[in-house]
Amino acid sequence: MSLTEKQIDSIRNILIAEGIQNESLTDDVLDHICCVVEVLVKRGESFDSAVDEAIVDLAPNGLKDLEIQTRYLLNSKRIVIMKKLMYSAGFIGAVLISIGSLFKIMHWPYANILVISGMIAFLLLFVPLFALDRYKVQASKAMSGKIKILVGSVSAFLIGLSVVFKMMHLMGASVLLVLGVGLFTFGFLPFLFFSLYKKSIS
Repeated sequence: MSLTEKQIDSIRNILIAEGIQNESLTDDVLDHICCVVEVLVKRGESFDSAVDEAIVDLAPNGLKDLEIQTRYLLNSKRIVIMKKLMYSAGFIGAVLISIGSLFKIMHWPYANILVISGMIAFLLLFVPLFALDRYKVQASKAMSGKIKILVGSVSAFLIGLSVVFKMMHLMGASVLLVLGVGLFTFGFLPFLFFSLYKKSIS
């Protein structure tokens, strides 16, 4: 049994409603689902249940997740380079902050330069790249996950920037610290513990 144009259009509308934006992927997925649906309908299943079964079989985590995974595979080299840069910047930043903190405690020279260099590497490279990476992971999931990442990243940036301002004796360090801690306490933490609570009861 071949599907009618109306049935094919209804499947296409489902793909569009799920948020698939890549036209080439939409056509490939549509062709695959239509083939599976035809087989299932021949076995006696209704069209609607056959469509649902075909979609779940193809993309258990949702069609949008399928598009994200496809995009990841197509851009894997660029993503690997970005991850190398991200973790290298995080490692170098953490090492510089650790050594700088030791120098500060021991009253050795260049302590401020080390800490500030580490914070700059951490804030300007690691935090934005990490936030972007986590945001892409959450792209097909709940909006609360995306907001949690954005709020957490901004609060971390503000707190780190306040440390740099404080060490360089620049104005506004206290304001940045209060804003960062406030955003972390009343913005990030509620989302974090709410998501942990939802996971614990699911």
